[in-house]
Amino acid sequence: MSPAQISRKAGVVLIYVLVLLVPFFFLTTTPDFYDFNKQSLLFGISLVGLLILGINFAFERQVRLTFSPFGLPLLFLAAVFVISTIVKSPNRFDALLEPGQTGTWLALLIFFTCAINFIRTKSELDHLVTALTVSVALFGLITILWTSGLATKVPLISSIQYLASNTWSPTGSPLATLALFLALLPFLILLLVREKTLHLKSGFLAICFALTLVATGILGYRLKPIFLSHNVGWAIALESLKISPFLGTGPETFSSGFTRFRPISYNLSPNWALRFTTSSNHYLQVLSTLGLLGILAYGFLAYRVYTTLLKSSKSVSPLPLASLVAAGAILLTYFFLPGYFLQSVFLVIFLVLTTVSLKISGSSLIHESSIDIVAASQTRNSPLLPYISLILIILIILPSGYFTLRAYAAEILFQKALTAAGKNDGKSTYDTLIKTISTNPYRDTYRIAYSQTNLLLANALASQKDLTDTDRNTITQLVQQAIREAKNAVALNPTKVTNLENLAAVYRNLLNFAQGADAWTIASYQQAIALDPVNPNLRIALGGVYYAQKNWNDAIRLFQSGVDLKPDLANAQYNLAAAYREKGDFDLAVSALQKTVDLLDKSSADYAKAAGELAELQKKVGEITPPSKPTASQLTKPEPLPTPKITPPLKLDESASPAAQP
Repeated sequence: MSPAQISRKAGVVLIYVLVLLVPFFFLTTTPDFYDFNKQSLLFGISLVGLLILGINFAFERQVRLTFSPFGLPLLFLAAVFVISTIVKSPNRFDALLEPGQTGTWLALLIFFTCAINFIRTKSELDHLVTALTVSVALFGLITILWTSGLATKVPLISSIQYLASNTWSPTGSPLATLALFLALLPFLILLLVREKTLHLKSGFLAICFALTLVATGILGYRLKPIFLSHNVGWAIALESLKISPFLGTGPETFSSGFTRFRPISYNLSPNWALRFTTSSNHYLQVLSTLGLLGILAYGFLAYRVYTTLLKSSKSVSPLPLASLVAAGAILLTYFFLPGYFLQSVFLVIFLVLTTVSLKISGSSLIHESSIDIVAASQTRNSPLLPYISLILIILIILPSGYFTLRAYAAEILFQKALTAAGKNDGKSTYDTLIKTISTNPYRDTYRIAYSQTNLLLANALASQKDLTDTDRNTITQLVQQAIREAKNAVALNPTKVTNLENLAAVYRNLLNFAQGADAWTIASYQQAIALDPVNPNLRIALGGVYYAQKNWNDAIRLFQSGVDLKPDLANAQYNLAAAYREKGDFDLAVSALQKTVDLLDKSSADYAKAAGELAELQKKVGEITPPSKPTASQLTKPEPLPTPKITPPLKLDESASPAAQP
């Protein structure tokens, strides 16, 4: 076997490995056990496959490429992701690293290119189909064992926390599993129907189909997912298009768009307190984050799938038809479900199966051109071109592999820090987070965790009696680090409201520590409100700061704003009543407290608490008003200033103040 053949065979084996393992692959070494590790597997195989492809060019002394009708749409889609990331994403690293975003589609484009060029014989194609069906059969069996509760009865499994749930799936999401099965069912049905004779292969396909069908039925019966309303998703998409019609707000920005653009009517829904990270369906999410160009790219891909399906419907082989129908099924489910990482991977796998099967069969339905060709080979001869291609590939792989490895190493360190925090090991948490940020300084989640760790350590030290000058210096250093890292998180992604909430919370915890913390707290909450304007809880939090300062007028203004945003929120009415009472407006306090009581469940402790306060307050104004109709809620009084208190307060320089936001 020649070096060229060996390199190509190695590439074929890589394709088999990904198809066989990707549904099951997960590791507990990172905070996200599932999609992040599946994506890392995809990154690794794609980069190694690209290197092998370049080496194969050099061994064959020619750049031998297969062009597919799906290559240009996939290239267009990946290009839209890249351009939107560069132009629009507030944190480009997140857009590259998060599963299903820019990095995923670049890796899938590489995987597609490698796969359709590596696989050249019918036996290799048959082995690929076998790897896929074996993977699907095992996937279906695992799903049945868990959703039926059989697996969780095994002591070894039930003792592992993340495996002990009946809804556990190696995808990390039962809904992602169901969405994938909905595409696999028509694929398996068509392969079975088009089989001419009964033999071992058809029997295995039948078993695979039965397992998938049963797993789909059980999942469909058990799952009761919560989706964002289509009306809200559409409203967010329209507001995003007003800002950037062609490129959207950028990949991995839907959560920011949700907080910024959701309508006030969302507060009347049962899930008003939830912050959704995905839209009600995939295409509305694409419209929000990638704009009209993103929708056009998906439309182009769907058009190529449809036209190729029409041309190959009479093909002798059942594989092109089955693969195209499965790809079409995934594109159709995007109208009803959010997009999941595994759906994107299997969409490309089905396109690979279609391309390779048509290439091997030499179908006359596929026309040849420079950009739209599926042929046995298309050769570009040049004595230097293969080596130039290999050098360019190496120049792509080296930085990509380096940053991918550093990103993965940082996630491993972050998981270790979280584990140490769970064990209340403050020193190990602190030290590991420093290493995490040093390994990857571009993730705001690391900065937030480090800021909170510094604040907790400062609080623990400040609670001690008889603080020495050394203790005060240490507290000052920890406080400054907490503020610095909270501000760094905001700088990395200033559109993410949780980053500003964290900064505001850090400042608020310093009200008894440092001079000027009150003004900084207020400024941070105001910036958070600008990013989440219909959130009543942010108004209540800011009103609580004014309440702690005994600034009753501003506290009342903020609490009333919370009531206006959500009139049925008992906690907003309760805080408003407290502010009126402290100001001395007892009539208005009674009115707000009466509304609080009316909104509470009579059997709850909150009801008894509020009703008791109402009775006391009514004595002051000489009224007796019986409480009435119940609805569940939870009350939290405006918080007093945090403790412990340091005297005299720490003096921090102006660099600790929040940065001005546009």
